Amino acid sequence: MQPSIEPGVTPLASIALSWKKLRLRIREGLPLRYTMMLVVVIGVTLPAMLLLTLEQQLAEKSQKALLTQSETALMKIGSVSIAEPMWVVDRVALDAAAARLLESPQVVAVRIEDGLANTPEMERIRPDFAGSLDKDTAAGRLTRRTQSVIRSGEPLGTLVVWFDASYGQGLLQARRDQMLVLVALQVLAILAVLMPVLVSRVLRPIERLKEHASALLDHSRDDGPGQVFVWRRQDELGLLGRHLGRVQEELRGLFTQLGNKNAQLQQMAFYDQLTGLPNRSLFIDLVQREMLSAQRNDQQFGIFFIDLDRFKAVNDSMGHAAGDALLIEVARRLREVLREVDVVCRQSGNEFLVLVRDIEHWESLGEMAQRVLRSIEAPVVLANAPVKVSASIGISLYPEDGQDFETLVKHADIAVYQAKTLGRARYSYFHSELNSRLQANLELEQELAYAIGHDQLVLHYQPQVSAKTGEMVAVEALVRWQHPTRGLLYPAQFIGLAEESGRIAEMGVWTLREACRQLADWSARGIHIGNMAVNVSALEFRDHRLLDSLQAALDASGIPPQRLEIEITESVLMAETETSQRIIERLRQIGVGIAIDDFGTGYSSLAYLKRLRPNQLKIDRSFVNDTATDSDSRAIVKGVVGLAEALSLNVVAEGVETEEQRAFLQDIGCHTLQGYWIAKPLTVEALEQWLLNRRT
Repeated sequence: MQPSIEPGVTPLASIALSWKKLRLRIREGLPLRYTMMLVVVIGVTLPAMLLLTLEQQLAEKSQKALLTQSETALMKIGSVSIAEPMWVVDRVALDAAAARLLESPQVVAVRIEDGLANTPEMERIRPDFAGSLDKDTAAGRLTRRTQSVIRSGEPLGTLVVWFDASYGQGLLQARRDQMLVLVALQVLAILAVLMPVLVSRVLRPIERLKEHASALLDHSRDDGPGQVFVWRRQDELGLLGRHLGRVQEELRGLFTQLGNKNAQLQQMAFYDQLTGLPNRSLFIDLVQREMLSAQRNDQQFGIFFIDLDRFKAVNDSMGHAAGDALLIEVARRLREVLREVDVVCRQSGNEFLVLVRDIEHWESLGEMAQRVLRSIEAPVVLANAPVKVSASIGISLYPEDGQDFETLVKHADIAVYQAKTLGRARYSYFHSELNSRLQANLELEQELAYAIGHDQLVLHYQPQVSAKTGEMVAVEALVRWQHPTRGLLYPAQFIGLAEESGRIAEMGVWTLREACRQLADWSARGIHIGNMAVNVSALEFRDHRLLDSLQAALDASGIPPQRLEIEITESVLMAETETSQRIIERLRQIGVGIAIDDFGTGYSSLAYLKRLRPNQLKIDRSFVNDTATDSDSRAIVKGVVGLAEALSLNVVAEGVETEEQRAFLQDIGCHTLQGYWIAKPLTVEALEQWLLNRRT
């Protein structure tokens, strides 16, 4: 079958192309088995062919010498055999002698030239010769020899014989063919013996080494530890196989470590390390995918923004370990109360995000948010003590409240702010008007920062008088904001904003400094107002800079520390008792008094009163207001006064607004009164005028 040639391609071009492909294949490298076979064939055949060539050359030389001797012998025999017939001029005998010479297979033609008689020369040619003696002789196909015929020393003539130059080549060719057959048999015999040895001892082990090497990279299999190679050979290939086995074991260990590291990196990249919940990056990706699905299927989904209420108080009072435990517990509860299709994420700190899928109507979001709130509000045991926490939830709905992730989360955050404004521990939906309200708060926050540094804050002072004598014993400094456009703003309008924005500490420093300065000014002018009481918020009280700010205010004003009193709520003391005790001890060392404000509205624990021993208790106005109509409130007020007497503490009643209240408080032994019945919070000028009016 002839090889196919593409149309338009000449055979020569096809051969050249095949040769080019073969050269390229050789350059790239032949398979090992073909290379070994080629090496064996060349290694066996080449020496055999060299020996065959050398033997042929020697045989040709030997045969040539024999043919030359044979020709010489024939010439001598012929000259002797024709000498007698030529002497007697017997042409019949000459012809017979010539015929005998032609009987030799070497002889092609015989010519006898008589040199004595004038007889014509005799020439005999083999019948099967069809060529020309002269031309074939010139071409080298015939060898012409000449021999003089001599008898008894006298020359009789000349014998010319043409020999076949190719005589003996057939024998050489036959011998050559036999040698080639022997060489071929030898090569086949060697291949038959060597190839199984090479295959079993070299090729198969090398193939197994290749499989072993390939198995080194097979580290991604999940169906077991992979193929195990056992090498029992003691030669170099076996040693290499055992080395590969050790390398394989080491690589498996490295790949296992790398897989664990990759899993850890993936966990770190997409999951929160504390709670194990998806982090913000993974949550963004899931929400974006949900958006595409909702667009295709015309569906809705919701976003919950969950913010734990007063988490910082827990973190500061019980330590970061307790705060972390609380976050872990909240994360667990969220996973339990939410459906499997929903995704909960820890965004940062005490903030969580929830992707609520498959929403049929917006009211269902509120029902789910209520379940989440109830789950979070269940008591949590932290540091061997039950703690109750709550959360505020903001809800935004796709696509009504936003078309992208950032907008949805931003609007849910605005809704959280609304929930906290309404009293915390509740949920709130996003509404468009919340944007403008939030913007207004941001503007107010910026204005507050400006107000603190540009004398827009002022202090009003509410007098405190003795219940028995009516004499003024102290004033409470209350901060106000004289806004340039909004007028006078009261604490309820900006204190919460100051706490959330972190400006409360700056405001507290200013308040302490201004109160001490004003007290020093009154003292210098001989105006007796008694002590100065200053409220300190929870954030200020736990701030390590409070004591420094207080000492700086006292040093700058020069007033005695005993004339300054710090008012704190009992919830502040209960939040972190050990820290509170250290701060109060330091305040005692300085000489500043401590008053517990709004007593009765918080924990009212006798234990902290015993440990901390404040100077004064201030009964909350809610109890004072109801003393005229509510027997329980009267009993509570009497109990507080009795408790204070037992502990040698002074009692201040806040919110005194009627004569009946004043009389009741005086009768039960309350020490100090404060409220609108006495005076409202007054400016410096108004307070001085009030004092002047009382004297006249």
